[in-house]
Amino acid sequence: MLSVSLTVGLLLVAVLNNSPAQDALSVTIEQKPQHTIYEKEGILYCSGNTEAAVCNNKGADELAANNINAAIAIFQEGLTHAPLFYPFLYNIGIAYMRNRQFDEARVYLEKAKHIVPENPRIYILIGELYAFTGREGDALVLFKQALHINKKELDAIIKIGNIYIERNQLELALRYFNSALNINPKYPDAGIGFAKVFFKKGEYYKALIRLKSIDITQGNYDKAYHYYYAESSYKLKDYKTAYEQYKQLLVYKDDIFFLTHSYALIEHRMNLARQFAELENVQ
Repeated sequence: MLSVSLTVGLLLVAVLNNSPAQDALSVTIEQKPQHTIYEKEGILYCSGNTEAAVCNNKGADELAANNINAAIAIFQEGLTHAPLFYPFLYNIGIAYMRNRQFDEARVYLEKAKHIVPENPRIYILIGELYAFTGREGDALVLFKQALHINKKELDAIIKIGNIYIERNQLELALRYFNSALNINPKYPDAGIGFAKVFFKKGEYYKALIRLKSIDITQGNYDKAYHYYYAESSYKLKDYKTAYEQYKQLLVYKDDIFFLTHSYALIEHRMNLARQFAELENVQ
């Protein structure tokens, strides 16, 4: 049986400029030495070999492998013994998000937010939930709360810009993408944001130029990169490139991108691009 409880004062130690490997939460567990909670690819892991840490990391590994139901079962079991253990609440919220069980996800993420209100990432996750369910105004409030905690929270800045694109407030969106570039000139999602604006304006060539300038090899990036690369190429009748980019996008079938886009539709677009490319070769 897990015998771990979390003290009321669970402290946020650092959230370092959107660098997941360096994000850390310091927790005190039943007067034992301090343990570290760290983020890896959006999922929380724990140092140490307590039963709670081992249980959490087992569930985290299942979640990273996209075995969502197995992960949920592990976190649920952990929560029966340690209902306030922050990583359980945070990770099960993410698992339910990926399972499109948004109401369940919000319940656990809200609990996590009450335990560690200093963590900007939790506001971003809840904001994403609202955005997925059409509550863009509420999402904006949450993303801006994340920025209030950490004005250099790049993910929040980009997500605000993306909402303004959806609202066709393109100049306002560009302000946020520029703000992100001022913090980190090489941040890929800011460049992708500019490409989205160009695409929205019908300036497909400019969108492609921007996308080609982005280095996506140095870490995580918005997989919408491949979508806009493919769509812009398709619009410009470069069907071979469109096919290649749609195909690359489909590799990331478990990505958050497919919470708001149809996998089958992207697959259909890929097949159309392939057919047109083959026709060009025949001619």
